Amino acid sequence: QVVYKLYKARYFGLFSIVLLNIATGFVWLSYSSVPDAARIYLNADDFLVSLTSILYFIAYIIMAPVSGWMFEKHGIKKALIFGASIQIVGAWLRYFANFIDSTPDNNTGRLILTMIGQIIAAGAQPFFLNLPPKFAAVWFSENGRTTATMIGSVSNALAAALAQLIIPIVTDNNVPSTMSNTTLFTAILSVVALIPALFVADRPPTPPSPSAAEALQETTEEPFKTSLKKTTSNKQFLLLMVVFGSLVGVFNTVTSLIATFTKPYGYTVNEAGYFGAAMVVAGLIGAGISGPVIDKTKQYKTLCKTGVPLATAFLVALIFVVRVDCFAGIMAVMVFIGFFAFAVLPAALELAVEITYPVTPASSASILWAFGQLIAVIMLFICSALQSDALSLDKGLNPPLIFLAIWAAVFGAVPIMFITSPYKRLEAEAAKR
Repeated sequence: QVVYKLYKARYFGLFSIVLLNIATGFVWLSYSSVPDAARIYLNADDFLVSLTSILYFIAYIIMAPVSGWMFEKHGIKKALIFGASIQIVGAWLRYFANFIDSTPDNNTGRLILTMIGQIIAAGAQPFFLNLPPKFAAVWFSENGRTTATMIGSVSNALAAALAQLIIPIVTDNNVPSTMSNTTLFTAILSVVALIPALFVADRPPTPPSPSAAEALQETTEEPFKTSLKKTTSNKQFLLLMVVFGSLVGVFNTVTSLIATFTKPYGYTVNEAGYFGAAMVVAGLIGAGISGPVIDKTKQYKTLCKTGVPLATAFLVALIFVVRVDCFAGIMAVMVFIGFFAFAVLPAALELAVEITYPVTPASSASILWAFGQLIAVIMLFICSALQSDALSLDKGLNPPLIFLAIWAAVFGAVPIMFITSPYKRLEAEAAKR
């Protein structure tokens, strides 16, 4: 008879994933958090500064299948080390760009090396962001999986909050030459984040649960392409993919462009950082509450069907509070958006595993996050175009926020109500006990 056992090493592995996600979040937002300094430092326009974020999403989409394949083919440890290594290369290339002179007439060298470094570092993100459901399925029991997934997944959002607070301190938005401080800081952080990954184990000596035993077996036996095909042919999963992708797209867009959205109304970069941080900190609280609750109740669908409409409702409210001299109102609404949206995050990732079981969790996570990044790219382009329309301020409207609210309602709040799939993994575990 198989003896199921939990090992303390699971916490060290989870810590490593969190640290790597924090590092990648800082690299991602290095430039868009201080857009004025970045624009002058790179001698580039607003679009090229926004492109530093967009490149992260595009590279993610390309590398997500590669990360999923590496998890299944070479194991967690090698995949983490590979991702951390390319992040280090990209981060240091960005730092070395500081030593190339840049002027309005000759900005090519610094700009190109910066973008190359950003693309390489961006390719590392799926190796950290896709892993939590897989790691939780292999190392944690059914009473801790959702919490583990929550901690690993929201660490990227935690990084976004920290980056928006810390980067404007490290880099003075009015002194472009201080961009070198941020690029050096993120390069060193990327090296530090690699160290724990060197000591992460691929798998526990014995599985913590029946489904973990199957997950370990699938890692060695089922080709990643087979898992991917099974996942994408599941209609209920595709419905969840649209919902999840919309939430991720909205969050990434707001995180990337919050300074751009609020600057016309007189808010500083630091104040925009407070808005973003408020959303993320409240989100961490929401996820911190929902994770353990779901581990006990297993009500994945109920939480998603409650949290998504509420997050959408407050996104609509954001349209009306982004005004001159409405700092407190913006802060309050951002808090509620973050709380409900993040509460849904771990539930949605675990619901995807339940819907697609017995397919390996790496497949569902890779697809969900990749689709979310694709939606973010689309949203960033559209919002950037809408933001340039002078009509917005003259009539007291904010077209980008209106667009995001409509998208969240149509592709988030409505389709989530049609997810009815049973909890296949929980049912299988109950049958085997």
